[in-house]
This record gives sequence, C-alpha cells and structure tokens, in this order.
Amino acid sequence: MIFYKNGLRFSCAFCGKCCRIKDGYVWLSRGDVDALVAGTGISEEDFRGIYTETVDGAVVLKDFPNGDCIFFDESIGCKVYSARPLQCRTFPFWPENLRDENSWRKAAEFCPGIGSGEKHDFEEIMRNIASMKGMPE
Repeated sequence: MIFYKNGLRFSCAFCGKCCRIKDGYVWLSRGDVDALVAGTGISEEDFRGIYTETVDGAVVLKDFPNGDCIFFDESIGCKVYSARPLQCRTFPFWPENLRDENSWRKAAEFCPGIGSGEKHDFEEIMRNIASMKGMPE
C-alpha cells in the first residue's frame, strides 16, 4: 500500500533549508527559465550567463560555495519566490522523498514543515510526482 494514500501534511516553515543543500542542484526546465527570465527582468542570455550552469547536459541554477541557492538571501529567503522553479515549488513531494515511509521520515528530519499544517491529498501528491518526471533525482 502507498503510505501517503490518505494524504500528507506539509506547510512551508520558510526556514530556507531546502535552498541551502550542499552539493545539490536545482534543475531547470524550459518553463522555469522563461519564468525566471521574466521574474528577473533581464535577457535570457544574461540570465543564463549570470545564474545558470550546465551539469550532465542539463541547465541548473548556480549556487554559492556553501551550497546556498544563488537566489537565496538570508534576510528575505527566496528572491524569486513567485517565479521559483518547479523543483522548488514541488518540495517536499519529490519522488525520492516518497519512495517509502522511511524516506519521508528522513526528509522530515531535515524539513520542519513536513508533518505539520496543511494536508495535501493523494491526487495533489500524484500531480507533483508526475510534474517531476524526467528530472534527475
């Protein structure tokens, strides 16, 4: 049985932990790049040069040496929150966090918003998983 059949609780605590993962990547889709270009108000060429790099043939956001996302600011959080990438919008409902109950519990040790607040139903969780298809884990 799928452990999240009856839904899961999650409300973002705005702690920024998911924006500060050393050796992690924020993978960008074409739609993500378009939204971020619009959100930053610069040309796509400039956006790509300043904010992205290529890893294994995929476009990812650059990060700071400590692992913080290039758009994370300690005092305000995500500087592009309204245009944040799909990967960011779907956290913590990522396939690797939903493999089994133990994976979800491990994610909860990292993220204080997991297990509290709003209940997300099975259908919403499945939509999140489906939207992440094709993105590296």
